[in-house]
Amino acid sequence: MANERLKTGNAALDQVLSGGFPINTINVVMGAPGTGKTILAEQMVFANASEDAPALYLTTLSEPLDKFIRHGQSYGFFDSAKVGQTVFYEDLGMMVRERGIGALAEIVTEMLIQRKPRLIVIDSFKALNELIETPHERRTILFDLASVLTAYRCTTFLIGEYADEMMTNLPEFAIADAILLLLKHATGVREQRFLKVEKLRASSSIPGMHAFNISADGIVLFPRLVTPPASPLYTANIERVNTGITGLDDMIEKGFWRGSTTLVAGPTGSGKTIIGLHFIREGALSNEPGVYVGFQENPVQLSRVMRNFDWDPKALLENGSFELMYRSPVEMQLDSVATELITRVREGHVKRVVIDAIGDLKKSSSDKQRFSDFMYALTQWFATENVTCLWLYELQNLFDVPRISDEEISNMSDNIVLLHFSRGTEMARTIRIIKTRGSSHDHWEHTLDISNAGVVVNKSKNKE
Repeated sequence: MANERLKTGNAALDQVLSGGFPINTINVVMGAPGTGKTILAEQMVFANASEDAPALYLTTLSEPLDKFIRHGQSYGFFDSAKVGQTVFYEDLGMMVRERGIGALAEIVTEMLIQRKPRLIVIDSFKALNELIETPHERRTILFDLASVLTAYRCTTFLIGEYADEMMTNLPEFAIADAILLLLKHATGVREQRFLKVEKLRASSSIPGMHAFNISADGIVLFPRLVTPPASPLYTANIERVNTGITGLDDMIEKGFWRGSTTLVAGPTGSGKTIIGLHFIREGALSNEPGVYVGFQENPVQLSRVMRNFDWDPKALLENGSFELMYRSPVEMQLDSVATELITRVREGHVKRVVIDAIGDLKKSSSDKQRFSDFMYALTQWFATENVTCLWLYELQNLFDVPRISDEEISNMSDNIVLLHFSRGTEMARTIRIIKTRGSSHDHWEHTLDISNAGVVVNKSKNKE
């Protein structure tokens, strides 16, 4: 019973909370106006309300009751059949105005006896707080209310537009078993939403800021990607993965290690996308499902590229082993990409992934350290799942390469393939292996030929 949890109606949030909120607790959901507090609360109410466990939603002095209900009806989780049967809305604010704030515990007790709820929301509790004149009165009223809620074994959520500094000044934060912070972060014209677990008494949670969106179905949360735990019985996978590119596998001892991550870096037009497409196609032909994640070229554009090599993109895509995952780089969020990709990998038993390109992921993060942590966590996740991945990374310089990356991606990568252009009257593409972790490799620079027949590493044009 001590470990029993209240599900939130959001599997991702339950994951962050190690299964949900502990039952029979008092919890605070805080955030500025418009951050999604009420939506989250109503989503939890409708997910949990039943004949055996009714839910009670108490509105106060912030918005009229009919406005609450009208607003909730616009979301997919709202079930009008439950209203008045298992979900009960009451205007607590009106009763407090009539009987005074000192009668708060008494009013709530009467409602608990009448409705017998197992989940209760007071929205906004902060609005009631503002009616209390002294700190002593505030502590007394809150203690009385907490005693009632605990005695009736309710899981309670106090919603409020609290500022950060209030967490050290107001007594509700001291008695709270859990505190959720919802916030909006603006960068230029772009706005992102985040959720953070400030407190979860006697329980673990995934730390940090978790991105979320508000959709027609309510809160859609993307848990922050963290480094997976290392296997206590780690065994190295010695299987090789072919690239599908003539000549390249010979440069790296017949392919990359399975579960490795390879950075393919080069300037625009050097062949990164084409190498990535060949890599996924080779897997599809070998019954190894793959996902090509693109942020610039949509599926129509990529299909056009595939037709240039006399491939049948329709047949490849319908087979299920070659999947294109396109996300616009505009308004993109790191963890939303990771969540979708991980879901596709697990559901499709994917063995190969191409990310095109790392620069687009970087632009979606306003925190350089978070981006570096994200890339490391994703690399380690691929390794533990034995998914072989190619990162495509665009270099700014067409000829000279002072450095490959500024985000420590080269250190995280098991292999580095450098694409380049040779100087001269005729500009030729070149390829060189810079690094292969735990393996030997060809040290020469070779010509990379791209034609309608495909991609070929031409070793006959070595410069000796």
